[in-house]
Amino acid sequence: MSALQQFEKDEQFMRLVRRESDVDLVVAALEIARDGQPELDFEPTLQTIRTAIAELTRPVALAGSDRKELDLLIRYLTDELNLHGHYESFDSSDCSYLNRVLETGRGIPITLSVVYMAVANELGIPLAGVVAPSHFLTQLQTDSGVLYIDPFRRGYIMDQTKCVKWLHELTELPSAELRPMLKPTNERKIIIRLLSNLKALFGGRDEWRSAWNVQKRLALLSPGSYREKRDLAMLSLRAGRPGEAISQLESCIAVCSPEERPVLQQQLKEAHREAPLYN
Repeated sequence: MSALQQFEKDEQFMRLVRRESDVDLVVAALEIARDGQPELDFEPTLQTIRTAIAELTRPVALAGSDRKELDLLIRYLTDELNLHGHYESFDSSDCSYLNRVLETGRGIPITLSVVYMAVANELGIPLAGVVAPSHFLTQLQTDSGVLYIDPFRRGYIMDQTKCVKWLHELTELPSAELRPMLKPTNERKIIIRLLSNLKALFGGRDEWRSAWNVQKRLALLSPGSYREKRDLAMLSLRAGRPGEAISQLESCIAVCSPEERPVLQQQLKEAHREAPLYN
């Protein structure tokens, strides 16, 4: 079965593959979560989000300012849904699965941000995602300037100066390099970031089949990326798919850099050696 066939039931993910707009980010994230939870029912997660929107509709309509609207949103999501981050979250796949984030209240920056954006945008609060280095954030354009919200720290609000200073301390990147990065991103880049986090998590645990499944999605989203093709080839081998790895490695070797060729050639030899074991 090809990757396209494997994921064809994931309607929102396939819309991203086709580079369509107006993708339902919550459903796309749940489609990814279903990889690790085959019997996942989306409805409880969607209902929790619908309830949050219903509870906030009137208060937000009466708020009177964009800052008050934002404060109401954050208060509900942190007090009522208990959404927050913890550094142990980065070691748990549950914190990358949106349904588990809403069940436990714990998530990583990007999954928490997806919930914030889903509720906010239905309320007319134009919260956007920001793929900042080392830490995903959300952004809101207000009458008094741009505000950056960190759902991982229970909706902590920063202006651009404070945000750049914090990111500089976090990453040691120069402030002049950080400012241009604080731009709104799109759904496709958000899902790529979410998948990349899962790939790193599963790879760090030697959970190669899970990493391979994630990598197939990444390769579909970035079909022109040599790096994603190479990683798919290597993960196919580690996941016990040497037959698939052979053709993928051969394709990569044909275009790789001279420095990388010996490593890929060694992987190809290993794939040829292992292939008969899986016949």
